[in-house]
Amino acid sequence: MKKICSLAVFLGMALLPCAAQAANESEEIIVYRLPDPERLYLYRSGMVVYDAKIPANAIINNTFILPENVQLDSLTIAQAGKRSYSYSTETVEALVVLRRGERPNLVRILQVQLPEIAADSPLEVKYGIRNSSLSWGFILDMEIKEQNYLDCALIASIKTERELPDTTRSILSKRPEIILASSQNILLEDTGAIFHLGKPLIEANKRISIKLEEGRTPYKLVYVWDANRQERASAYLRAPAPFKTMADEVQPYLNSSGMNIARLYRLNISPDRPFDFPIGEQPNIITRKSVVTAEYPERENLPFTHSLEYSVTNQCNQRISIEISVPVTYGVKHRTEYHFTKQPDARPGDRMIWKYDLAPGEQAAVAFSFDSETKDNPLYSQFDYSEGGR
Repeated sequence: MKKICSLAVFLGMALLPCAAQAANESEEIIVYRLPDPERLYLYRSGMVVYDAKIPANAIINNTFILPENVQLDSLTIAQAGKRSYSYSTETVEALVVLRRGERPNLVRILQVQLPEIAADSPLEVKYGIRNSSLSWGFILDMEIKEQNYLDCALIASIKTERELPDTTRSILSKRPEIILASSQNILLEDTGAIFHLGKPLIEANKRISIKLEEGRTPYKLVYVWDANRQERASAYLRAPAPFKTMADEVQPYLNSSGMNIARLYRLNISPDRPFDFPIGEQPNIITRKSVVTAEYPERENLPFTHSLEYSVTNQCNQRISIEISVPVTYGVKHRTEYHFTKQPDARPGDRMIWKYDLAPGEQAAVAFSFDSETKDNPLYSQFDYSEGGR
């Protein structure tokens, strides 16, 4: 009958072999222990990178083990600060003690063997794993305060799946330091790409919320009318970002008057740009748009002139800030020529924006024309008035 000898080691991958004398033969059975990583890097993509040190006396026959789902192109091995590029890997089944005090189990693992290892010096190992069953994302929690201020909290929401692999459970139970990386380039620390969370306990089928940053910022309501595509103006809560972090795909929540309003909309935040949070359409801003298309056959390249007018009337009971946003029309062969009675206040990307501050009952109008090589625009069918375009 075979015996199993299990010697506890700290921060090690393997246990020393022991020989058991059977009735007719002597056979060694090696029992391994998974790494005890010092740090765990969790990326927004779901990739997890472990950082561990392996004592020299925990490496048997120049061999140690890692979890089976290691991404081999992410594996780095160093000793005394010098990288080792020569090693071999093999996926095998071996007896592994997953948790201290438990009996060893037969587990599929990745066995790593180096041709040479210096004596009395630990290995420094970093490795990423696939299908980690761990993920995280940003939540922006906003609460409206008096005098048009927002209290904001940027929160990391860490999720684990119901069925964590046993190897992952074993590693997380050792409570490594958790580091969140919001960017694949962890060198960009000034963008708030790295968050050190300490050593929280992460278990299966749980969601953990941890506050990363908080701040107070002034806000204002701005109405934006995407004039060619929408009938009504949309209200946006606009505020400077009070954080140093730059992140995309942030889930915003607006908490106001005891109500929690969650939207499917996700926004990008950056310390150099305000964020706009859409809070719905405003029916008390009356809009109207019209176009007249005239043809001038004597003009060889730009025979059509489109004269457009957009108007908004404030029927709210308070003064409002409103932006009328119109897309730029480009020519295919010949450049479109614009003629303005009032130049746009801003030209971000392929749009033109006019900005107004209107008292209750006040109206603003934008009128301009452009000479074009084309006659028809399918969006004109949505206008309140259209003449000569079809």
